[in-house]
Amino acid sequence: MPTFLSNMLHRWGQKSCNPNKHLDEARQKLYAIAGGRIDSSDVRKAELTVWDRIAFFHSREFRDWVAYELDHGRPVFWLKDVDKTQAAGDIFTFFYKWRTDNNAFSPRQLQTVQDELFEVLHALELDDSHLPLKPENVLNLWLSRDSGGPGITLLDLWLKFYWPSQIGFTKEEKMSQAQQFAPDYKARIYPGAKEDNEALTEAGVFVVANSNGDEELLIAAAPNLGIDPKNVVGSPLKYGPDGRSTGENHTYESFAEEWADRPQPGKVTNFHYWLHKNRHRFGLAEDLSPEKFVIAGRDGDSASADGGMMIYLPPAAIGNFMINTPGEPDRIAKFYALASKYGWGKGQYFTLHQSPSQLGRIP
Repeated sequence: MPTFLSNMLHRWGQKSCNPNKHLDEARQKLYAIAGGRIDSSDVRKAELTVWDRIAFFHSREFRDWVAYELDHGRPVFWLKDVDKTQAAGDIFTFFYKWRTDNNAFSPRQLQTVQDELFEVLHALELDDSHLPLKPENVLNLWLSRDSGGPGITLLDLWLKFYWPSQIGFTKEEKMSQAQQFAPDYKARIYPGAKEDNEALTEAGVFVVANSNGDEELLIAAAPNLGIDPKNVVGSPLKYGPDGRSTGENHTYESFAEEWADRPQPGKVTNFHYWLHKNRHRFGLAEDLSPEKFVIAGRDGDSASADGGMMIYLPPAAIGNFMINTPGEPDRIAKFYALASKYGWGKGQYFTLHQSPSQLGRIP
């Protein structure tokens, strides 16, 4: 682990969440709804539905605590992943499919996809006469692999096709397509996700979409989630000196295989950079020490990416919410294992049950 992270963990581990009467009352209200207790080391002990949590966010106890923090000059944040946390599947696969359905590739982008697809088919020893070099067949190869057949992984789709297929975009062109796509994304959002975010916002909490997903795409979709587009932290497309995209993205996340089962530090770095860049919006000066702001809670479905967000940042005042992704029980099982192994925060973990959305992942 990098030295600076070790130092942060040591320093933050020595600090409490600065408990006060209002925070104690808010916690007790949540435990009354979800079960568990502040000194519990069982990460499976407490669970609730999103509708239960919305009721908690509307409670006097929670709102009194947020008001107390704001009155003392500390902005309150709630960090949330998006893909499989607030909506079904991965938003980039839906956007890629939307582009194929609407023939939304430039000639240069189409050629880029065809060239890479040819290389992939050759490596898989598949005949392109039976699987033509069309953008939609990238999705077919992913679904084939996902079903146990020959094909590509989701990471291959992301790195080899998704970002390269955006080469040559201006930022205006990218945002235009993202805005056209955004209404189609509504049917993928879990019931209650928007209301959950709106309840937090009404209480005075800044909801931050802290994702590894396509930042511009998430900015376009944010209003459908009840999130301020200014509070989106993601993986942005890179643009060259000519104002056109290079077909690459910027991310702090590591895709090395050894990180698949470890808590990732990428989202921690992403959030800290975003907070520094936006510090004047929240009345923060150069000093971004943990005493200056409050992280109320964190939501995520990925043990690795979101587990890092929960473990490396200061302890959450209210809690870490592990999403029980509809139809994917293996994800929550991995989260339980990681939280038990790496998480030091007793009583900080809650299982949040989401309901299936109108449309799930790509069939």
